Amino acid sequence: MSLLALALPLLAADLTVEITGSLAPGQSITRIQGDPGRAFSLYISATESPTPISELITLDIDPIRQLAAMVEIAGVLDGSGQATFAFATTPALVGGRLSFQAASVRPGVQVSNLARATYLAPNSFGALPAAGVSLLGDAFVLPDGRRLFLGGSGPLALSYEPALQEVQVAGLLPSANLFATRTLLADGRVLVCGGIDLAGQPVAEAFVFDPASGKSVAVGALATPRAGAAAVRLANGRVLVTGGLAALDLTDPLAFFDAIQSSSELFDPVTATFLAGPAMPERKAFHTATVLANGAVLVAGGLAVVPVLNLPFVSNLGYATNASATSFSPLPKLFTTGRLLHSATRLPDGRVLLVGGITADLTDVLSTGDLTQIALTAVAETALYQPSGLGSFSNGPALAAGRAFHTASLLGSGRVLVAGGVTGSLDLGSIATGRLELPTPVVTSELVGPAASRSGPDLAAARAGASAALLPDGRVVVVGGGPVAVELYQP
Repeated sequence: MSLLALALPLLAADLTVEITGSLAPGQSITRIQGDPGRAFSLYISATESPTPISELITLDIDPIRQLAAMVEIAGVLDGSGQATFAFATTPALVGGRLSFQAASVRPGVQVSNLARATYLAPNSFGALPAAGVSLLGDAFVLPDGRRLFLGGSGPLALSYEPALQEVQVAGLLPSANLFATRTLLADGRVLVCGGIDLAGQPVAEAFVFDPASGKSVAVGALATPRAGAAAVRLANGRVLVTGGLAALDLTDPLAFFDAIQSSSELFDPVTATFLAGPAMPERKAFHTATVLANGAVLVAGGLAVVPVLNLPFVSNLGYATNASATSFSPLPKLFTTGRLLHSATRLPDGRVLLVGGITADLTDVLSTGDLTQIALTAVAETALYQPSGLGSFSNGPALAAGRAFHTASLLGSGRVLVAGGVTGSLDLGSIATGRLELPTPVVTSELVGPAASRSGPDLAAARAGASAALLPDGRVVVVGGGPVAVELYQP
């Protein structure tokens, strides 16, 4: 046997299966990839169990081996090493699941990965037989196609595997601080900064989590403890961390509001250290930060303090940096309703959509010294930021109901899927009387565009503080927020 013949198996491409369509009614599309010219058999089943097909091949599924029933499909990969198999789906398949796997014996035995498809009707949610926990966490798209979920799952980092439609443990975190910032770096690692620790105080610790190894490495600490800060990755790869609370004292309103920061810090991934960043014109916590198309950063809303007067308020102001994000413009951008804990989404046309959040009247707090005088209310308004010229806000479409702690996912249509959250009000004074009434978690969703918002489908269960991520096929996976079952949204 020649050396070339011995090397061929080592150079062989793995046989893989990918489901690229599972809309019902519609088409289910399976893509098989591997070595050009390789003969393969594709197996489909509603049942998964180790099943020997021959002396050489054992599958993860148990197909009915009847060619006439279209449960085994044979073919040959084309010159680019690809083949597709498509079949029409009917409404009867909605809610159903099928498993796919391919195998080949020439040249050399190969068995592909297992891939699963859940069939959903257009504009609907469907629950998966998968479990995941997340509360006030963040979701990221990894280079290998997985979706990473950090925060609100204790010390666990979780990943969602689109082909398998299941959540897996991706590693361990050194801390699970509430209201920390989490930012995806250019190399696929995630920077985690600050948050509130188990003692109930903001911290300055920071670490980088590597999903490739599942391990974390501590980096230089923040100069200031920060909880409820906002962070974004800049075009140069650095991370801008803005605002937040440096201390948390609920017994002293003056100290509480004085702890809100206007400073920012820059994380340099090359040196793994923090540098001083530009100061914001306004102290902010629980605000949003959004990178604009030109590289500038817009910070908007949040719990804030009026400059000079030193009075607390829920901010209805936004401030933008210059294009290099080295300084903030002192000119505020005004929107109608102040909000914190809202969402901010950059639309395909470059505008930024602010949705929902929480507003409050803080006028009695300093005069009474009683933080329980605050009544928190979910916001039903949206605002649109137009970055052209000097930049300005306008009113966006109204939501059907106020909501906060929702998910916001930009769809391929350009609309934003806003799902779950809480609605209503929270009177902190009711805590002392024992009649505490929490805002109501909601099951509804809305599809919000620049001009109008329309009702979306209901989730399978009410969720607040969930995490959501867009998938390669245009669907959205929703994890946590109360229920442990994972859901998929089908546009």
